[in-house]
Amino acid sequence: MENHINDWAMYNETGNLAVSTMMYELKRAMKSKPLPQVRRQLHESIKEVGTQHGEVYDSEVRDNILFFLSQWACEIHELDPVFGLKSNYWNL
Repeated sequence: MENHINDWAMYNETGNLAVSTMMYELKRAMKSKPLPQVRRQLHESIKEVGTQHGEVYDSEVRDNILFFLSQWACEIHELDPVFGLKSNYWNL
């Protein structure tokens, strides 16, 4: 995965790996699905990851997730970063 991130501010490597896997799947989905569907997938994925790694709900982790999702969405869907997608779109 391009722009592969290993440190999502999770408490341990297992948590970072879980978030990395989730983000990889979301980025792949973003290339073929409409953004509202990706947003639903994000919420389902966070619930799944949160069952084993509650720190996914930490504000620093969420800020990292929001930043990269917004950046990737602008990149993939050719949205102007200035007027493009704001991080509150993801509704976390």
